[in-house]
Amino acid sequence: MALNTRARPSKKITDNVNWEIVDQVDKECVDRREFTLQQILSDDQFEDTKDTMIEQMTGDKVTVKYFQTSGFNKPILVKNREDLGLEVPPKFHSRDFGVEDLRSYIGARRIVDALDTKTQETKSMTMREWCQYWIVFPRKRILNGISLEFSLTKLDQHIVPPKIVRQIDWTEKAWPCHLKEMQKDYTNKLEDMMYPKVQKFVIMSVANSFMDFHLDFGGTSVWYYLLKGFKVFWMCPPTDKNLKLYESWVKEEGKKKFFGDFAEGCCRIEVTPGNTLFLPSGWIHAVFTVKDSIAFSGSFLHSFSIENQLKVNYIEDILGVLDVHRFPFFTEMCWYVLDRYVTCLTGESSLDLPEEEKKRMKLERGDHIDPNKEFLYTGLVSEAPAVPSKHVHLTQEEVRGLGFIVMYLYQKPAELRHVPDIIPEPAKLIAKVRDLVMAHKDDCPEKAVTGKYVLRWTKKDNVEINFKMKRLIPKPKRKLKHLKNPFQKNYQKAMAHQRGLAEKPNEAPKKRRRRCMECDGCKAEDCKTCPKCRDMVKYGGLGRLRQSCPQRRCLKPQLPVAAACSVCDLDAWGEKPDPKKVVDYAEHPPNLYECLKCFDIRHPECCEKQGEIISSLPNCWICSDCLTSTKEPSSTEAMETS
Repeated sequence: MALNTRARPSKKITDNVNWEIVDQVDKECVDRREFTLQQILSDDQFEDTKDTMIEQMTGDKVTVKYFQTSGFNKPILVKNREDLGLEVPPKFHSRDFGVEDLRSYIGARRIVDALDTKTQETKSMTMREWCQYWIVFPRKRILNGISLEFSLTKLDQHIVPPKIVRQIDWTEKAWPCHLKEMQKDYTNKLEDMMYPKVQKFVIMSVANSFMDFHLDFGGTSVWYYLLKGFKVFWMCPPTDKNLKLYESWVKEEGKKKFFGDFAEGCCRIEVTPGNTLFLPSGWIHAVFTVKDSIAFSGSFLHSFSIENQLKVNYIEDILGVLDVHRFPFFTEMCWYVLDRYVTCLTGESSLDLPEEEKKRMKLERGDHIDPNKEFLYTGLVSEAPAVPSKHVHLTQEEVRGLGFIVMYLYQKPAELRHVPDIIPEPAKLIAKVRDLVMAHKDDCPEKAVTGKYVLRWTKKDNVEINFKMKRLIPKPKRKLKHLKNPFQKNYQKAMAHQRGLAEKPNEAPKKRRRRCMECDGCKAEDCKTCPKCRDMVKYGGLGRLRQSCPQRRCLKPQLPVAAACSVCDLDAWGEKPDPKKVVDYAEHPPNLYECLKCFDIRHPECCEKQGEIISSLPNCWICSDCLTSTKEPSSTEAMETS
C-alpha cells in the first residue's frame, strides 16, 4: 500500500479562502466535476514539485541571455518587479483603486469576456455591466473577467510590459511596423485589426472563481503581473504525453476529472500582489482566485518555443477552436518571421509593396527613397542594422523552429496558407529559409548565447518606452488631396476574405444619440469650473477630453436621424436613411427602438414579439431576444443602467 506523502496545507490558503462559498460552488458543480475545489485547495500534493518545475528569479536575471541558454522551458516567478522593466503607475497600487477606475481608462462600452465558474462557458458583458456585477453582494454567479485587451486605449500608455517581452515579442520584432501604426482604432474586432492585438490584457477575477485547465491561444507565452488579490495556479509541462492527455480530456464528455491528478508532472504555486509570473508556451494550467483580483498580462510569440507554439496550433485545429478564440494572424506571423530572419542575417527581404503604395510613398517622400526599406524600417532607415559580416550563431531552438515553420506552412492547403499580400513570391522565401537552416544546422550552442536577439529593427535594438512612443510614420510634406491610399483598405479586405469570419462581432457598436434641445440640461449653460469645461478650447484648455459640461447633460437623448432598422434597413419613418434629413420629432416621433443590452435597432413591427419599453429613455427597450435569453437584468436594473 502506497504511503501518503502529501504535505500540510498552505497557511495562506486556509486563512484566506471563504470555505462556505467554495462548498456552495462545489455543490452546484457536483454533476459537472469529479473533484471539488475544497479538495484541491486543502490538499498540497503538488507543492513539493514546484521547487524543481518553477524558477524563482530576480528581475535583472530575466534576460535574452537567459532565454538563449534555457530556451524558456520553465515558468519563472519574479516576486518583485524591480529591474524587470515592468511599469505600473504608483496610484494603481492604492487601496481605493478598482474596476471603476479601470472603466474610466478603458471605457464603459468595452466588451469583457466573463467565464462562468459553474459551466466554464464565456459570456460577453460591457464594462458598465461588469462594474455593476462587481460591486453587488452577494454575487448570484461566480464570474471571471478573463479577457479585455486594452491596447490603444487611455490605459495603454500607463502599462509597460517587461523589458524581456519587448525584446523578443514577434509582434514587436517581426510584424511590419507600418502595418502596426496603421491601426487607429482600439477595436478588438478581428476584421479591423492591422496587427495581432494581444499584447496587453487586464484580468478582473472575483473571489472563488475557477478556470479549469487550458492552453493559451496559439501556444503563446504569457507575462502575468498581479496588482491586487491572491491567485493559485496549477501547471503541467507540455510533454507529448500531457498534450495527448489534454486533447482526450477536452474531448471526453460527462464529469471532468482534475487534469493534474493523471498528468505527467504537475505543480502548484501561489501568486500574491506584486508577483510577476512568466508562463512558457504550451503549459497546461488552471487558476483559482482566492480574493478579488486585478492583474495585467500579455501574450507573446517568440523564437525560443517555436515547436510548442506549432504543437498547440495543431491541437487547436484538431479540437476545432473558433478563429475568434485563436491567436490573430498566426499563419501570417509565421511568414513575417521567416522573412525577418532572412533579412536580418542575409539582407535579402522578400517583402515587396504593391506598385500603388510605392508611388504614394515616393510622392510623399521623394523619388530617391526605397519604398520597401521605408516600409520595413518606418522612419528608421538610417538606424537599420547592417548585414552581419561574420557568421551569427543561432540557438538550436531557433534553427529547429525555422524548419518546423516551413513544415507547418507546407502541409497546409493552399487556401489556408494566408500568404501576406506584400510577400508576392513565397516559394523563393521558403527556399531562402531552407538554405539558411542548412547554413546554421551546425551552429555552436555556446556561441549562440550572445545576449542579443537576432530579430531587430535598429542597430541598438532600443526598446525603451520613450523610444517606442515616438510616432514613426512621418507626415507628408505637402498635401495630396487627390491621392488615395488603397493599401490599408485592400490589406484589411484581403485578410477578412481569407478568414471568412462568421462569428458575431464582439464589440458594442457606437451609435451616438443627439440632443433633444428641450430638456433643462440642453438649455443650461456651461459652468466653466468643472474639469470638462476647463479642458475646452474656448475656455483656454487643450481640448483632450471632448466632453460636455455635466450641467448640460441631455436627459432625453434621441436616436440619430439616420439610424436604420437592422432588419429592413429603413429609418424611423420608413424611408431610406438620410443624415441630412430634417424632421420635427414632436410632430413625427421616430418609430425605432434601440435595445439596451444588445444595442440592436429595430422597428417594433419587424420583431416577432414586442420588447419591454424603457420609459426613462426615448426609443429604448429590451428586445424580445434578450428577454427570452435571460431574465437579468430586470427592467428596474435596466433603467438604472441607462
